[in-house]
Amino acid sequence: MAKFGLIASSTLLVGALAGLLTFATVSTVSTPTADAAEKCQRTDFKTEMVKQACTTGGQKAAKDAMKAWMKEKKLKSCNQCHAKLAPTYELKADGVEQFKKLGGKLLADAGPAKGAPAKTAPAKAAPAPAPATK
Repeated sequence: MAKFGLIASSTLLVGALAGLLTFATVSTVSTPTADAAEKCQRTDFKTEMVKQACTTGGQKAAKDAMKAWMKEKKLKSCNQCHAKLAPTYELKADGVEQFKKLGGKLLADAGPAKGAPAKTAPAKAAPAPAPATK
């Protein structure tokens, strides 16, 4: 009978430890950490400011940087440059151009905004036909 009591006590102790470990695992997994900042939805950056903000602080940092820039430039609405806001912040065709005109710094490799016509070199005039000889 003493063996049965020892086995029952051991089982109870193992069960209690397993319960504590399960609780600790569940509570750590479900709690977000400060490092898990929400990533930016956009991946094609046109401006240095937004790229840097997204890289260092995620979506919130990018939004805060743009709000500060808008306040400095006295812009009243995000919709002046953005066709859609959260979560993708899709730009209007002239959004990047407006940003540039207001003094915003573009990335060196930034192309035209989505939907904007690509800038191309003017077409060369065709050479005049050679005079006909008789």
